[in-house]
Amino acid sequence: MFRKILVCALTLVALLIVGCGEEKVVGTPDKAILAYCEIITMGESPNMEAAGFTDKDNKNLRNVLTKVFAESFDSIVPLSDASADAIANSFYENSKAKMTFQVKIKSEDGEKPVVELTTTPLDMSKAVGAFGVNDKLIALIGMVGKLKSDGMNDDQLKNNPEVQKLAVEACGKSIEEIPMQPEKTLEVACEKVTGTDGNIHWAPADVNSLVNFIMGKN
Repeated sequence: MFRKILVCALTLVALLIVGCGEEKVVGTPDKAILAYCEIITMGESPNMEAAGFTDKDNKNLRNVLTKVFAESFDSIVPLSDASADAIANSFYENSKAKMTFQVKIKSEDGEKPVVELTTTPLDMSKAVGAFGVNDKLIALIGMVGKLKSDGMNDDQLKNNPEVQKLAVEACGKSIEEIPMQPEKTLEVACEKVTGTDGNIHWAPADVNSLVNFIMGKN
């Protein structure tokens, strides 16, 4: 599930950029890669401008990703907008607390520079299934199942304070329990793109490789 969220984040980012021209590149590849990493795991980045994004892009990304969280948990419980936003924030805050990204330019090249990225990736291979199971999540599944059998529909579940409170607690606890891997390094090849600010910037040439690395699949 979390890989779906990160892939969606990078896909959204990719939709905000278009091909590239021959103008001078604004910013450096290391700061651009740092921005991408922070955006997809923390929902924001102080380096947005380094990757060619605006504050409006950041707001749009967060809004869409909150909807992705809601869709991802729909098989467990229908989430209200407020609950989905709270769970998304739990994921972002957990990432901020556990992950730091160190970047440096390993190979300077006018067309394909390489950035060395170091972080402690998530370790989804040690998580229980696609989403870690805990006592609160089990209680939530039982509660939702009982209420549905009593005839409660999705809209009523979304507006049930007790259900939504437990949903936020259960999902937040699962997020907190996602294990981390030891520090690892990835060489990220970069390419030129046109940001929404209209300038040429650097971006990861292979976004899937970046997602796999952050998810601990490299």
